[in-house]
Amino acid sequence: MTTHDLRGPGEPTTLRYPAGAVLVVAGIPGAGKTTLLRRLFDLTGRETGPVPLPGGGWLLDSEQARNRWRRRLGGRVPYAAYRPVVHLTHYLAVYRAVRAGRGVVLHDCGTRRVLLRFLTGRPTHLIALDVPAAVARAGQHARGRRVRGRAFRRHDRAWRFPADGGPPPVARGYRSLVLLDREATDRIAAIVLGGAIRSATGTVVL
Repeated sequence: MTTHDLRGPGEPTTLRYPAGAVLVVAGIPGAGKTTLLRRLFDLTGRETGPVPLPGGGWLLDSEQARNRWRRRLGGRVPYAAYRPVVHLTHYLAVYRAVRAGRGVVLHDCGTRRVLLRFLTGRPTHLIALDVPAAVARAGQHARGRRVRGRAFRRHDRAWRFPADGGPPPVARGYRSLVLLDREATDRIAAIVLGGAIRSATGTVVL
């Protein structure tokens, strides 16, 4: 696995991946995944299906499936009752996109490694947002959506970085890993699938 640790101060950066790459943007709830993807891909949070990307790729987020089912159910059913259907719908969309050879940018907690590998069947890249639990909790409050204590602690344990500074166990096995903290996340200028793969100032080629 190739690791690019971009945490800390630096210059604006573009992350460039091959066309057809599968990219997981992961981290604990409240780490800033949604904020990053909305900024880079002009999302509103009201999308009900995969978002097309230049080059034929798709951006996939379970929120798309949740919005679609909420609309169908008319808001009459609590989310807890149809959460499993949302997850199934989301991962079916991932499976179809990958099997069609599309590039995929996937918003995910990143802790379901076995499931992701089964769905993708090909090397997968990871962007990991590394933020303290207290900062992530504040991010949840800002969005008005809190993750239950037990579930949050489970995610936090999975993403805890070892004392030696290496990646957490959940991040192993990917083709490449980009590590971001809040400062570095704000410096990401673009995430690109495909195009000319060449090194340039401010560009990380993976």
